[in-house]
Amino acid sequence: MSDELLRPFRDKIRGRPQASRPAGDPPETAACEVPPDSILIQDVQVGPFPEAAALHPGFIPGLPRIRMTLDVGAGFRRGAASFGPAEIEALRDFCPRLAEHDCDGGDPIRNLIAARDSEEIVADESDGLPLAHLIEHVAIELIVTISGGPRCSGATCAYNGRLDRFDIFLECADPLAGRAAAVLAAALVRDLRLRRAARLPLHRRCRDLLALLVSSGGALVVSEDAAARLACGAEEALQALEELARLGYLDVVPSAYLFSSASGVLFRKGGTRPHTG
Repeated sequence: MSDELLRPFRDKIRGRPQASRPAGDPPETAACEVPPDSILIQDVQVGPFPEAAALHPGFIPGLPRIRMTLDVGAGFRRGAASFGPAEIEALRDFCPRLAEHDCDGGDPIRNLIAARDSEEIVADESDGLPLAHLIEHVAIELIVTISGGPRCSGATCAYNGRLDRFDIFLECADPLAGRAAAVLAAALVRDLRLRRAARLPLHRRCRDLLALLVSSGGALVVSEDAAARLACGAEEALQALEELARLGYLDVVPSAYLFSSASGVLFRKGGTRPHTG
């Protein structure tokens, strides 16, 4: 990649000229240090968030938005340089349209390769913005895949005076699915950064099951039904359902008289917690 192509993303990282929140306005005070090799999600909310409208010209007025606030640990703020060829290839496989995203921050895949190969970018290792920007684009890819829609806009917002905390704004007509996709994107990037390739099949099943549930509009599901839809074993399907419960898309409803499933557990589409501020 040429220096000319790299410059817009470097300027975005160093100057942080746009999408900046006051340092004194976090969802919670940073009372405890984030573990170095971690991404800590502080908050995920659904709401109109009119302050995000100026961050991206593609945001559609009236469409619900998700705001995910996360902290990037010091080890992870060494950024994309730790993504090796295997991790980049796994990301290409999981999110095949990343290179097509229209972003003034640059193609996320090419930025990963540039960060790995360029000493100038690696030297700027204290800023978590490259990783937060990557999570934003993975979340956009997941939202489009899950919803079946043609597009999705997002923006990453850095806090003034901080190199570790970010707001990621995403639009999604189905806020519950968008919220789950945002959290799943953070988990996927975390596991790729830590080179936990063994977790990728679970993330893939979660993505695929979420897409199936959104497209069918079903409100109730058991592990046997999920296994049939995913063409996998019942235990793998149950694990994916439990993950979707952790992501906030499903609620777990234990039932002693559930004759349609040997697990005795029914999963029901959950609800959203709207932003009230």
